Amino acid sequence: MATDQPTETEPLLARSDPIPPNEREEDSPKLPKLLSVVAVASICRGISMYSRYESFRYSPQAWHTAWVAFPGLTIDMELWSTWASLVVSFASVGWWSAFSDRRGRKPVLFVSLLGPVVLDFIFLTIAKSSLHDDAISVGLIIEGLLGGFPTFAAVIHAYASDLSLSMLSRTVMFGTIQAAMFIFFIVGGYFGVLADRASDLLGLRHGQNLAFSLGIILASANLTYVYSALPESFAPPTIEDPPVPPAANSTLKYIFAPFSTFLRKGPSRRQIFFLATSTFFYSWTLALGPRLVKSTADAGFFSFLPRWLLIIIPNIAALLTWLCVIPAFASLVKRTYGDTETSDRLLAKSLAQNSILLAALCTLGILIFGGVRSSPLYALFFSLYPLTAGALPALYALAASYWVALDRSAELGALFGALSIWVSWGEYMSYSTFNWSYITWGLQWSSFFLIVSLLFLVPDGPPRRAGALVVDQTDDAVV
Repeated sequence: MATDQPTETEPLLARSDPIPPNEREEDSPKLPKLLSVVAVASICRGISMYSRYESFRYSPQAWHTAWVAFPGLTIDMELWSTWASLVVSFASVGWWSAFSDRRGRKPVLFVSLLGPVVLDFIFLTIAKSSLHDDAISVGLIIEGLLGGFPTFAAVIHAYASDLSLSMLSRTVMFGTIQAAMFIFFIVGGYFGVLADRASDLLGLRHGQNLAFSLGIILASANLTYVYSALPESFAPPTIEDPPVPPAANSTLKYIFAPFSTFLRKGPSRRQIFFLATSTFFYSWTLALGPRLVKSTADAGFFSFLPRWLLIIIPNIAALLTWLCVIPAFASLVKRTYGDTETSDRLLAKSLAQNSILLAALCTLGILIFGGVRSSPLYALFFSLYPLTAGALPALYALAASYWVALDRSAELGALFGALSIWVSWGEYMSYSTFNWSYITWGLQWSSFFLIVSLLFLVPDGPPRRAGALVVDQTDDAVV
């Protein structure tokens, strides 16, 4: 039952129009500015993750699994700290995402970037002391309460979606964001390596302190840029915009937002649930690509290629998919069907379905022909798998098209927040359970998850309805 007065846990005013008037995507510097923020944030994340791994790689309390393996660079995921951060982020992402829908993306982007700075500062100042376990736990809680990485991923997708006046440009922008996060994360990891070697040359006692300091400086500059130079993605609320009556028990509502966002009673709830489930199952396979490359390189397959080149080529193929294949596919759809909501849905769904189908075929092909390492078919399936990287940005874009069709475009922040936390959990489960030593077991489960994900994408999405769609937003409407 809704109350008449807002509570202190309710994000304040309702947002106004999702796109500023007279704002054209091609004339606006907002997207390049957003990409610059994403690039610096990803560099800082790469520096931080590398330095944390190097600081505690021999700690008996640490539980590591290989995350990124490039020539001269290894970054592991520390599973305990990742789990702890995701647990806290799960409780906070709903509130921050709703806040971004009502008060703007910029404040939430700022806060989500502040959390890693606090955690890195704790690593720099306290982590080597006797209080390091307690200090790191406090830092992880603070980072999670400030949204964590899921909130950062959600708000940058919502910001980019606000800028997409062209129906087809949303999927293209999401692919560009994915490419920027990946390539600059790797750049950040190499910055960490260089800082480590500089520390050795300088004879510093704790080699990672220089890397942490570099990351904090870059992140602080990024925060300053967001605060002073990054424009808001939509017009700020005005006094004429009436506040939306908040629901009772709003704190619990936001804690359970990752569930309630996809289970709310209303039109097309089944299709929304199917899409969320498909995305979650797909995210369980995100470790397969890196594990497959490492397993193939360690097995000595493609022996005519240097190991570093064998590792680099699949990643270049994934980058080309995000930056070239998706825009080319969007251009083809635009020429054939025009730039409409229908073509937007067609682009996102076709790209997601074909990418996941190709991934499933590749995993099954590698399972069948993996025992014959010289088989040309193994080489074919191994080479094609990186081209499936377009699935995740397509799933994000497809979810956004569902929200637009349901006249819920003012809730895109909440959508991306719920979607991002489930993707983060799926990725965590993928890396924590998929050990590269058991590549056959991982391929079997990944092929199963991909087939299930594909099946949940079969039903059609919600139809476009004429006029405003009235959806009950009270607690009684949440299952």
